[in-house]
Amino acid sequence: MLDFIFGIASGILQMNLRDPHDIPFALPLVFSAVLGFVLGFILIQLIGNEKKREDKQQD
Repeated sequence: MLDFIFGIASGILQMNLRDPHDIPFALPLVFSAVLGFVLGFILIQLIGNEKKREDKQQD
C-alpha cells in the first residue's frame, strides 16, 4: 500500500519519493497539511450531516 501511495505521489510531484536526496525538507509538512485539511473537511461534513439529521428527527 505504501508503494502505491509513493507511486502516485511520485507521479504527481515529478520526483522519486524513495530517494532521500530528491525529497525537499518541507515535503512531510506539506503532506501533513494536506492530510489535516482533508480529514478536517470530512469531519466537518460528518458533524454537519449529523446535526441536520437531529434537526429532522425533532420536526
